[in-house]
Amino acid sequence: MAHLYPSLLARSAINAGEYAELALLETLERGLSNAYTLFHSVDWSKGSGAKEQHGEIDIVVVNQGGDVLLVEVKSGSVVFRPDGIFKTYGAHTSDVTAQVRLQYGSLRARLKRAGLQVHVSHLLVLPDLKVESETVQWPRERIVDSDDIGNVVSIITGVLGAGVPQGRGAEQVLAFFENRFRVVPDVSALAGRIQQTTLRLSSGLAVWVPRICAPSGVIRVQGTAGSGKTQLALRLLVDADSAGQKAAYLCFNRPLADHMAHVAPVRTPAESFHEFALRVVRRGGHAVDFTLPTAFETMAERCAQVLQQSEPDLDLIVVDEMQDMKPEWVQALLSRLKNTGRAVLLEDPDQQLYVDREAFDIADSVSVTSNENFRTPRALVRLINLLGLTANEIEALSPHEGEAPNPVVYESPENIAPCTVTAVQRCLERGFKLEDIAIVSMRGRERSALQGLDRLGSWTLHRFTGRFDEGGTAIWEHGQLLIDSVRRFKGQAAPAVVLTECDLAVLDPMSRRLLFVGLTRARVHLEWVISAATASSLERALAA
Repeated sequence: MAHLYPSLLARSAINAGEYAELALLETLERGLSNAYTLFHSVDWSKGSGAKEQHGEIDIVVVNQGGDVLLVEVKSGSVVFRPDGIFKTYGAHTSDVTAQVRLQYGSLRARLKRAGLQVHVSHLLVLPDLKVESETVQWPRERIVDSDDIGNVVSIITGVLGAGVPQGRGAEQVLAFFENRFRVVPDVSALAGRIQQTTLRLSSGLAVWVPRICAPSGVIRVQGTAGSGKTQLALRLLVDADSAGQKAAYLCFNRPLADHMAHVAPVRTPAESFHEFALRVVRRGGHAVDFTLPTAFETMAERCAQVLQQSEPDLDLIVVDEMQDMKPEWVQALLSRLKNTGRAVLLEDPDQQLYVDREAFDIADSVSVTSNENFRTPRALVRLINLLGLTANEIEALSPHEGEAPNPVVYESPENIAPCTVTAVQRCLERGFKLEDIAIVSMRGRERSALQGLDRLGSWTLHRFTGRFDEGGTAIWEHGQLLIDSVRRFKGQAAPAVVLTECDLAVLDPMSRRLLFVGLTRARVHLEWVISAATASSLERALAA
């Protein structure tokens, strides 16, 4: 299967020409081997000022030797005349011959100027026409017509060939067409573009779930990391607020609740379940003694009792991270719904990180499942699938390919901090700023060798102290570099993530879920700090 950039999901056809082009791309992606790389809708430019020229090449095929084939697709009717091939778009007539000649000449010149001495050829695809003759300008072997379209894969392999692997030379050609300039990259801008594209691609849940009619009013969405659950939650809350409805958002993780509180409508409370329970209990006149080991359990029980005796007050409730909730908590929250109210329950069983939680059913709920990840770089998703970290294989649909991590391995606990410093420095060398980077520890704060530190290397750490003020707000030590545990960082993401303190002698179910959560926090790049024992267990898992 050929490599394709960008993903076809980044495009949707709006006319017959684009449908033909997308159909051809799908055929080539499936039919060509991994010795080929496909680029589509490639913008090019030449010159500057008054002499500046721009254009777009439908498809560029690059073989493993770095040789290039430019493919121009013209669907519908075209006219062959003595002076060339022409296609009419409304009142405008395009000279196809001149267009292809300009593209071919410009790309050859640009590649040569970049120091890339590769062979460039071109091919015209006319999927709706049968060509019965050739011209001086257009040899028949450079045209694929309606009779040839079924053999287009073999035609392209005949014209271009797989090529001989050229290593660095071929990589430079791919970088040229990926617009990877050999300068210090502005990864912040890249991360911004990726995030914008990801939001657009992952909008499927936000578009379709609100249209689902559930007789019980309860919709249960099982979506993998990066499938768009948070985007769906925000869409539901905004729509409810705009309609004058009373809505609420609750989740398990306090950091995720704090994030949602910043982006949700002002009139919509967004809080963790225990934060909400504390508010309900205190409003009922009960005090909570957090020095007792049963404080949170008692608080949840009292909250459920109060809600069962209260009048329903919500038109919409969104419960996130339901895999971390207990069934009695969810049932208590559902009792807040009015007769015509709706509940949307968001969960991912592969991110269930607490040993005392079990799956449970919600009577008469309508279920929606999504195994598509739009956020995590595709190379990381492939690693997740190879390691078998999830119950079902994840479909990698991020617009960013990324790369598999090259782990920094520590031999003893004393080396965790310096190895983590090395990983942060790798991120900085790639152009990430400190504010783009999150250090995510696989250990809880109490067992972590890093989360209690004030500094790591030359940087101060922005970290949770483990304490709360009288209002229940988390107290943070402010610093340059964010550090948090994988459990607390669940539901969040960062452009660059340093996943550290990863010491997994065996990949048991809980370790797999922790690792899955950690690996899916990065939008652009991930550095991985692992123990020697983890390196061995990963090798065994990959060899299995």
